[in-house]
Amino acid sequence: MDLLAQMTAFVRIVESGSLSAAARRLRLSTPAISRQLRALEEELGATLVLRTTRRLTVTEVGRAYYERCVRILREVEEAQSSARRADAVEGRLVVAASVTFGGLRVAPTLPSLLAAHPRLRVDLRLEDRLTDLIGDGIDVAIRATTLVPPDSDALIAVPLLTVPRVAVAAPSYLRRRGEPKEPAALARHDALVQIYGSGVPATRWRFSRPPREETVLVREVLACNVLAVLRDAAVAGLGVTLLPDWLVAAELGAGSLRTILPQWSTAGASVAALYRTELRGTPRVRVFVDHLRRALA
Repeated sequence: MDLLAQMTAFVRIVESGSLSAAARRLRLSTPAISRQLRALEEELGATLVLRTTRRLTVTEVGRAYYERCVRILREVEEAQSSARRADAVEGRLVVAASVTFGGLRVAPTLPSLLAAHPRLRVDLRLEDRLTDLIGDGIDVAIRATTLVPPDSDALIAVPLLTVPRVAVAAPSYLRRRGEPKEPAALARHDALVQIYGSGVPATRWRFSRPPREETVLVREVLACNVLAVLRDAAVAGLGVTLLPDWLVAAELGAGSLRTILPQWSTAGASVAALYRTELRGTPRVRVFVDHLRRALA
């Protein structure tokens, strides 16, 4: 049985979380996937995956082997692509982004990209966690610039856009608690705050109204790393929140949210595309990042 096929099956099992899901992705039967996994484990003399009727768990040995398999399969794919045509935009591109931004801003740009490059395949992974580009086999990660590692020679960050943020609350909340007229008043309100990659809630909100600048320490009643959850909580009247303007544009238009402190501005949220240095110049990475910059502009 082909070793590369076994490694591919194992990688898909880990990424999909089940044999049946991996089988669907590879367009094989579940028994065929199971046979490939069993043959691979026999060849290695090690258990890679613990299987029960309800769940599948990757062993410590399996996790380490998975990371090596991802790198090996990527090298094989890149070797195949380079042998065909140096500037060909083809192969699998693994992209990681947050659930909210990836789902609402990145995903809608993909149809035109794939229509222009029919040999390109995109694996879009939406997770609200700080992915390891090397360990998780990620080609491009879309991140807020506050989450981009500083001074890293191994990574390249390409700025994509800066998103204005606005402070908002539901009319029902403002009727109940009153509308803040100055940033300092937010300290007395219930706040819905974002959790960044470090796991620390962003409870310091900065406002500017030249020549004045103010930083307010807010009291969170809800903290979450998914921005859409904070938006929905604000609509439900749970408190005030600070969110990208594109995320609340529909709610502001419908009147289910209102802008507070409109005379004050806040620092925009900057977003960048992050990829490994060795992928510089790779056609599929270059084309994707350029396409995303234009689409988001």
